[in-house]
Parts: sequence; C-alpha cells; structure tokens
Amino acid sequence: MNCQSHTRVTAPYCGLAKSWASTVLARFPSAHFVVILFFTLLLSSCSPTRPVLKIGLLAPFEGLHRESGYNALAAMRSALNDYPLDGVDVLPLALDTSASPSQARRAALKMLRDNSVVAVVGPLQTKDVSAVADIMAASNVDWQLPAIPASQGEARVFVEALIIEIDGQNIAVAGLDAGWPRLSPSEWSSATGKTVTAGSDESDAGKADGVLWLGDAPGGAAFLANLRARNHNVPFWTTTVAADTVFSSLVQDYLAGDPPGPVYWAALLDENPSLYARWADRNAQDAPAAFAVYLATRKALTNLAGQPVLSNNTGLAVFTFDNEGSSHLARFVPLHPSQ
Repeated sequence: MNCQSHTRVTAPYCGLAKSWASTVLARFPSAHFVVILFFTLLLSSCSPTRPVLKIGLLAPFEGLHRESGYNALAAMRSALNDYPLDGVDVLPLALDTSASPSQARRAALKMLRDNSVVAVVGPLQTKDVSAVADIMAASNVDWQLPAIPASQGEARVFVEALIIEIDGQNIAVAGLDAGWPRLSPSEWSSATGKTVTAGSDESDAGKADGVLWLGDAPGGAAFLANLRARNHNVPFWTTTVAADTVFSSLVQDYLAGDPPGPVYWAALLDENPSLYARWADRNAQDAPAAFAVYLATRKALTNLAGQPVLSNNTGLAVFTFDNEGSSHLARFVPLHPSQ
C-alpha cells in the first residue's frame, strides 16, 4: 500500500488503520509489540517512494586490469554524488569485463537485461568497446565511452589528430589493435600530410621521429622497454593505455628504474580542460583516466535530466608521463567541429 501514490484510494484505509491501532492498544495493552510492528509496517507503506534508475559500468574488476576498474567505479560514484537528479535515485551497476572481449559481451548482455539500466559507461579497453558495439547499438540505453571513440569515423579523426600532434615528419604506428581503423600507412600519410610507416618492430620504430602505439597496456610497456634499448630519445605516444596502472608498473619493472624517456598519451575529451584541473585537485591520487569516467557519467546524468549538451569543445587532452609513472595534463588541442 502506498498512500502517497494512491491518495484517493488508500488514504482512508491508512486513517482507519491508525484508529484501529489506538483502539486495540486501549483494550489490550499486552498486544503492544504486535501493534507497534503493524504500525511500523503501515507507516513504511504509506511513505513516499522514489524511483530508482541505474547507470551501468563495464570495466575490469578481475584480473590484471582490476585496479583501473575500481578507479572507474570510484569516479562514477563521485559524479553521482556531485550531480544528483531531482526526484530519482541513480545507482551504479558495475559488471566485470576482465579486459576480455568475450567477457565484455557477456557483461553487456547481462546488464541490458536489467530494465532499470538507463545508461552504460564503458568498456575501458578498445578491444572490448569493439566487441560490444553491436550490442549497445541495438539497445535503447544511452552509451557513453570514457575517452575512447565510439565509431570508426571518430576513431579515425582521433588517430589522425594524434599523428599530426606528434613532432616530426616520420611517424611509426605500432601495435594496431582491434577497434582502431585498419588504414594502410599510405592512407594515414595522405590524411595527415606526414610520412607514416608501420612500426613492425622496435628497431624500425626507433628510426622514426615519433612512435604511436595503438595496442594494449602490457604490449605497450614491453614495446617501450625494447624501444629504449635502441633509442632513448624518440618520443613514444599512445592512448589511455598509459593511464592504466598496468602500463606504469610494467614499464618500471622492464626498465629497472631507468627513465622511460619522452612518453605522451592522449584522450579524446569534449569538455573544458579547466574542469579536469579542478577534478585533479580533488583527486590527485587517482589516474587521469578516471576523469574520463567521471565526465562520461556526468554526461549520462545530463542526458537523463534532459539538459543541454555540456560542451562542444572537443579536442585532444595530451598528458606527459614521468619517471614515477604519473601523468600530467600538458595541453588541450581543440578539434574542428566538423571533425
């Protein structure tokens, strides 16, 4: 019984029940406990209820990448606390992908069976994004990806912008992972105006002006270590894999304390960089990639509330990577709106 939602029907019954409770207590004092229990249940049924909606998080909570998953969940909870919605409770629903495409598909299918899920953030790994794209496209929920392009068109714009941003004319692209556009070196060269080659191994990549790694975090750490054995100075660029604690810990292990050399990574964000600076001040202990989850959750809440688009300031957030494995925002490079 909900007296708030069905006032005309149930309010008289709630009033009668209260009157009955008073009468019973007057005539039968020994029934005190039973009446109190009944009255407590009555009040709970007559109190107003708030609808509960869920925002899903697809992230690794088991295996090698689990720390990034828990960082992402903390960032989602922070966004839910910072931007509460009126009249509704929004809760996180986190399911494990284990950074595995097959597990990511199972998690996405399971998550979408919950009718209270109105938005999904993630996955965090590019291969997992590619694995669940058809499932999410067929659903009616709002899909938000933290810092990873959702479509092949957006991914191509992102990679082209990255190549252009790297200093030098000769750029080696290595570790091309599933989910990224499968363009040939000549096609990348034509699109960017630079000479792009396939960095099939660290020896070839070491001869370039800059290296762009588009693979996973463990492979990127191994590639960087082997690259530094041949060339200490060639800039190594990558994506959000450098924000994964797996990458930083493996790099330190492989290099045995030696500096990693110039390392940069970039994420595609559509917010003002000042928001990141404010978030980083509050969350200095968190990896910058968690900010992308925070922002994606905020966008999902904004869409749910029917509010205007947060920002059209789409661009590359470029981070440096220091000897301790910490990342720092170096610059924000706006992209043309047509891109």
